[in-house]
Amino acid sequence: PATVPLDRSRIRGGSCGGVGKGGGRGAAAWRGGSCVRGAAASAAASVAAMSTAQAAQRAWPRAAVGQMTSIGDHAANLATCSRLAQDAVSAGCSILFLPECFAFIGSSQQESLAQAQPLDGPLMAKYCQVAREHRLWLSLGGFHECGPDPEHMYNTHVLLDDRGGIVETYRKIHLFDVDVPNGPVLMESRTAAPGRQPVVADSCVGRIGMTVCYDLRFPELYQKLTWEMGAQVLTVPSAFTKPTGEAHWELLLRARAVECQSYVVAAAQAGRHNERRESYGHAIIVDPWGSVVARLDDPHATGIAVADINLSRIDSVRAKMPIAQHRAKGHAAYFGAVGK
Repeated sequence: PATVPLDRSRIRGGSCGGVGKGGGRGAAAWRGGSCVRGAAASAAASVAAMSTAQAAQRAWPRAAVGQMTSIGDHAANLATCSRLAQDAVSAGCSILFLPECFAFIGSSQQESLAQAQPLDGPLMAKYCQVAREHRLWLSLGGFHECGPDPEHMYNTHVLLDDRGGIVETYRKIHLFDVDVPNGPVLMESRTAAPGRQPVVADSCVGRIGMTVCYDLRFPELYQKLTWEMGAQVLTVPSAFTKPTGEAHWELLLRARAVECQSYVVAAAQAGRHNERRESYGHAIIVDPWGSVVARLDDPHATGIAVADINLSRIDSVRAKMPIAQHRAKGHAAYFGAVGK
């Protein structure tokens, strides 16, 4: 994978500064989600070119984790994602991670089902264009993909490269069928079909293990992605509810990072999408030791936080605490065969 330098100038007290809605790095060329023509746009292009050159000189690739409040409007959500992509490029990032339901959140499951499209349809083509125009990898956390029958769609995580090509896709395995205490009743399986296999993909920041939201509560998936499939960066694009997020979000993310000795990148939906749905926010990046290395200054704002993905940090942590070898010995004891 292409590599990029470790620059700790952005990191304050162990976490990186975020880029908030309407301001900060890369905002000069964007006003309300539309591109400004003329001198401002030219200046933004120069900044992007400089950022690309600076990234090429760094030691490790830089990643941006995104946070947004998707609504039932494809054009508005696309404009927000495009602005976050510009912010990521201006911050010297090679990849932007976007949350589950980045393209659309309806007021009902049926409304979202009605908006489902194939991966070669017009909506995904627009996101491919965003990746291509910004020369930026995109992790698109959960796309409403046409499913196996008219009553069901797939919740599909799509990875795009910086030429706008689809590198890999993952269909969410664990569907969220839960009556949330003090929250909504969400029965994802009414309109979504589950995926059938775990997926990893090589990228500009190493080998990515692709998951979506509720998958986070099933540690065996992340252990398989890491120890059997070689993942170095585990992605958890999400739209966590406010009650479950307050109780478990950061706890689970840091646990997955620690037990898998991998980076965890968790893009998040934040705030109120409509009269029926609200998301927790708090997008973060966690390193292989379980330390939060990037979070937005405002946990509910639309914006990005950035961190360098230092793959040597993974090697160092795994060498000092060899969980992989100890895991194999444990499997021999309780499964009766090494690696089973």
